[in-house]
Amino acid sequence: MDPNSPKYVSLTFDDGPSAYTAYILNILKRYNIPATFFVVGSEVKKFPNLIQRIDTEKHVIGNHTWNHPDITTLSKNELWREINSTNIEIEKIIGYSPNLFRPPYSSINDKTAAAIEKFGMTSVLWNIDSQDWHEKSPFAIHQYIIKNLKNNNLIVMHDGDQYGSGPRNQTVASLPKIIKYLIKNNYHFITVPEFHQLAYKIEKWS
Repeated sequence: MDPNSPKYVSLTFDDGPSAYTAYILNILKRYNIPATFFVVGSEVKKFPNLIQRIDTEKHVIGNHTWNHPDITTLSKNELWREINSTNIEIEKIIGYSPNLFRPPYSSINDKTAAAIEKFGMTSVLWNIDSQDWHEKSPFAIHQYIIKNLKNNNLIVMHDGDQYGSGPRNQTVASLPKIIKYLIKNNYHFITVPEFHQLAYKIEKWS
C-alpha cells in the first residue's frame, strides 16, 4: 500500500434486514460510520421500520433481489421481477428506490450484468469478503479483514440470517473491533456511491 495515498473503506451488509440489523445500526451510530445495506425484498417486507431507520440515519440502501436466487439461472424477465419487486417495496417505505444492485453469491456473468445495467442499476461486488458467513469466531473475522486490507476496501459482511449463514452474532461482535482498528489506522469510511467517486471507476458492460 502507498503510505501517502488516502485509505478508504466501505462497509457493506447483505441479506437483511433482520433483527441483527438494529444492533449493527447501533454500532455504526456509536462510531458515526456510514455503511451500505444490500437488502432482500422479502425481508424488507418483514422489517419496514429497519429500512426506514437505515435511510433516516443516512446509510445507503441497495437491492439484493427479492428471494436471493443465483441470478445467472434466471431469465431476463425473472431477473427483472426480482429487482423491480424489491425496488417497489423499498420505495413504499422511503419514497425512492435504489440504483445499486448486488448479485447474491457474487454470481454474475456478462449477460446478467448487461441486463442489470439496462434496468438502470449499477452492479456492486467487493474486494474483501469478511468470511462472516463462514467463520463463527469474531476474532477470526477481524483478523481476516485486517490481513487482507488494501488502500481501497469494499468489505462485504452480513446482517441477514435467512440465507444459509445462520445467526449473525459473530458479525455484531466483530464489528466494533474492526471499526476501531480502521479508525486507528486512518481509514476513511465512505458509502458505496462515494467509493465509486473516490476509489474505483465503474466499468460499463455494454
